[in-house]
Amino acid sequence: MTRLSLEEVMNMLSIDSINGTPKQVERIRIWIEGLAEKRGNTYVMENRRNLLDQLEQHMKLKIESCC
Repeated sequence: MTRLSLEEVMNMLSIDSINGTPKQVERIRIWIEGLAEKRGNTYVMENRRNLLDQLEQHMKLKIESCC
């Protein structure tokens, strides 16, 4: 398994930054790394909008459940 850097993950998702705590950012990096390992980098790049939407929904649910 190849470890992807945060920069590589952001490049695959075509984003400049990832908001969140260092722990959250690392979890996102690991999540994308796992998807790339299982389905390939091309899958991540082709489905980046859907993946970013999933991430946004996950973050909203986390925030709502905390309050």
